[in-house]
Amino acid sequence: MFKSAIRVNKIKTVAQLRGLSLHAERHDEIGQARVREGAVAGEALAWSKAESSDRDYLAAFKAHKAELGAGERKNAPLAMQALCVVSPEWVQQTGDLHDRANPRNVALFEQAKAWAESWAGKGAVFGVRLDLDEKGGAVVDLMIAPVRDSRGKPIISTQKPLNELKAATGERNEYAALQTSWAEWCQEHLDHSITRGLRRDLTARAHLSPETYGAVLDKAREAVQRPSESVLGALQAVDLSWNDTDRLRDYLLLRGEISRHKEDPHAYEPPPGSLSRDAVEEARLFEPNTWKLISALRQGAEQIVETAFSFGMGLDKLRRPDGHEAGRKWFPSLVDRLHLGAVIAKCGVFCAQAEALVKNLRIEDPAQHLKPERLWPEESFELVERYNRHLGLDLPQHSQALHEPHREQVEEPHAVHTERRERSHDDDYDHGL
Repeated sequence: MFKSAIRVNKIKTVAQLRGLSLHAERHDEIGQARVREGAVAGEALAWSKAESSDRDYLAAFKAHKAELGAGERKNAPLAMQALCVVSPEWVQQTGDLHDRANPRNVALFEQAKAWAESWAGKGAVFGVRLDLDEKGGAVVDLMIAPVRDSRGKPIISTQKPLNELKAATGERNEYAALQTSWAEWCQEHLDHSITRGLRRDLTARAHLSPETYGAVLDKAREAVQRPSESVLGALQAVDLSWNDTDRLRDYLLLRGEISRHKEDPHAYEPPPGSLSRDAVEEARLFEPNTWKLISALRQGAEQIVETAFSFGMGLDKLRRPDGHEAGRKWFPSLVDRLHLGAVIAKCGVFCAQAEALVKNLRIEDPAQHLKPERLWPEESFELVERYNRHLGLDLPQHSQALHEPHREQVEEPHAVHTERRERSHDDDYDHGL
């Protein structure tokens, strides 16, 4: 008996599309590490709507929008990434798991796209890939941007099709509907012996609200002598859907950066990208695409900025005098929000510096070099100094500077030390910071 499974992630930003392209082309470290010994990196069955490349998902997305004449909703997801899985043993019945000519690889590749368009709409898929260079196999990666009519205009909508699929299958949530629909499609179009993966007890699932996420972590803190066991036990006590898991992963990512910043605010450096500065300087000699290098260099920092935005602490919010209050429901402690504000600002600075660095490597005349302060996100430079003041730090300078301009250190006459802030409660700071 063979099994099927599905996993869907929302794609919220253009940067995510670029990152998915880099992974598909094996330009990132994770993608390179997944290539099995002896395989040709990037070997895959692949297709996209982009004329230039079957792995350039940003270009494919733009071509998709132009083809369907579709617009976007502000702050709504741009697309979905679906991973369509069957048991590898099913593919191996007719040949090698990594053989592009294996008829079951070809059938899986074709039917995954057909399945997605059966509920998302004709032409909704703008990219398809079945990697053949990894140890595993039998997984098709789909890029889906469904279009629905809204007030007489075609608009990209990821939620409406999922709601429609839930109603069509009679399942209680979108996650279960996707699993059931894919399993039924596999049985009808691939092999009747393919069955749905094990069904979780939906009635036992606890939806993780912001408060529940906090409670899960509080349980972990209660047993400080066995932190790894308490974290694991708390997570095992909750049945997580794919959406819950993604949200928790993002939340823990930000919590981790808060902890790193608390340990040594002055030495804090944004998470690294898939390429270091030295690697970028070497890669520019053979990589003509400037934005690929920029994205690779600032990948880690950009991920923090984007993730914080999804939790209500975007740079636009932080520009307000009390902008950090927007994250209160996820981060109840004022100290945590101030450290997170500093993290976001420093990651923003790194993003601007990375863009300037890579572009300036291609500009011979130093007088024409771009200044980071004039690149996105411009507001982050001021925010670094503001949050350093809020935290009582006496070095109002930017972390991990790729460009190292000399700045005179200015000590705040009324700065309050970080340790004092750490001991204070929100009620002590109800005035605007």
